[in-house]
Amino acid sequence: MTLAHAQFRFGDDDTSIVMDSLRVLGLVRKRVDRPVVGRKAYTRWWERLRAIIVLSAIVVALGVGLAAVVGITVLSLGFLLEQAIS
Repeated sequence: MTLAHAQFRFGDDDTSIVMDSLRVLGLVRKRVDRPVVGRKAYTRWWERLRAIIVLSAIVVALGVGLAAVVGITVLSLGFLLEQAIS
């Protein structure tokens, strides 16, 4: 099987139709935008907002989980103490 008759499209980033097809199929990794460095490097406001929301959700979830574990432990130990006394 040869690619002699395949037409290649070259853009700014020198990708071909074949490479684009392979990326769509998940066989080739997608290109990642280059990071901005220097004076223009900054965190976007929505990325900061998303980070605050996710961090808050993690803290709340861990707090609720810890409270549930402590509550269940205290209730079960109280129940076992009552069973041991009576």
